[in-house]
Formats: sequence, C-alpha cells, structure tokens
Amino acid sequence: MPKKTRSTEEVDAVREKILACAFEILVKNGYEGLSMAKVGARMKMTAANLYNYYANKDELLIAIHKKAYAMLYDQLGDAVQKAKTPQARFQKLTQAFVTFGTQNINIYDIMFNRRIRQHSDYIGTPQEALSDDEFRSSLRVRAFAEGVIQEVCDAKEDGRAPDARFLAIQATSILHGVISLYNSGVLAQITADPEATLKQIVENTTRNITG
Repeated sequence: MPKKTRSTEEVDAVREKILACAFEILVKNGYEGLSMAKVGARMKMTAANLYNYYANKDELLIAIHKKAYAMLYDQLGDAVQKAKTPQARFQKLTQAFVTFGTQNINIYDIMFNRRIRQHSDYIGTPQEALSDDEFRSSLRVRAFAEGVIQEVCDAKEDGRAPDARFLAIQATSILHGVISLYNSGVLAQITADPEATLKQIVENTTRNITG
C-alpha cells in the first residue's frame, strides 16, 4: 500500500518541530554544535527523512534567523509598550536589545556575528523565497527601531531633522560592540565591573539620541 501523503498542515507541523529542536541545540551548544546530523538524531529521523523538510543546513539557518528576529521583535515591542514618552520608549528599546543580546548569547551570535550567507547571497538560488521571508522579518525589527527613534526626533524642538535610519545604525553599532565584548568575556578583562560599564554605555547611547 502506498504511503499516505502528508497534508500541508502536517508538513508544516513537522518542520516547526524540527526548527524547535534545532533552536534548542543552538541555544545549548552554539553554532559549532548545530548540525543536520544532530538534529536528525534528536528528532529520531533518518537523514533522508530530515532532508524532505529542510533540503540543507542553509534552509534550516534561514528558518532559525526568521524565528530569532521574531523573538527580538516581540521583546522590543513588549519593552516599549508601556513607556509614556518617546525618550522613555527609546530607553526601553536599547535596554531590551542589550538584554536580548546578553541573555541569548548563542542566538545573538548567529544573528549578528557569524559570517554565514546573507540575504543577497541567496538571490537566484532555490532558497531565495525562503530568504526573502526571513529578510522581511529582520527589516521589521529595523523599521520598529527607526520608528521609535523618529518619535524622539519629532519630539525635539531644535528645528533639526536627524536621519532616523542613520541614528538607528549608529546606536545598533555601539550596542552591538559592547554586547559582543560582554558576551566574549573581553569586557571583564578590561574593566573591573563589566555590568556597570555595560549599563553606562547603554545610558550614554540613549542620552546621545534623546538629548
């Protein structure tokens, strides 16, 4: 008797379980500890069966990136929703970004540190559509941050019209630098109190934009 073909809903459910399994491995063991073989073993699936759902590791990484950016977006949104002023919203935004980066080290690492294939690398490949979907997820985070910064700019009464996108890139670059130093342990080697230094840099970054 021929094997019954899975419905789209069933296939999506298995893909989600595989993704959740890969995410758990990444969180615990980091990028180097993530492999299709380990995912298959954890899922009790043969390699051939696993590749029916994710054709290769690239497809799995794209899905991981999309999930990670969705997590970041939700955490940023939750952080700012109760803030009463644009300045407070931006302060909560920067704090939430740093908290995400320092509490999800291996996820943050694969999102922002690893030199893996980027969206532009997938153009013209079988993974282009999947990458487009993931890229939109990352752009949603960027647009959210830019929107918060634009609110700060609009609230100022000095007549200037700062570039919210540039300010978002500038703030992200500074925060990413200190997150990376903190996560790697380097910050603890160059300052007696890495937590206080991290906090001060976040506060300075916020103050530079909010005034």
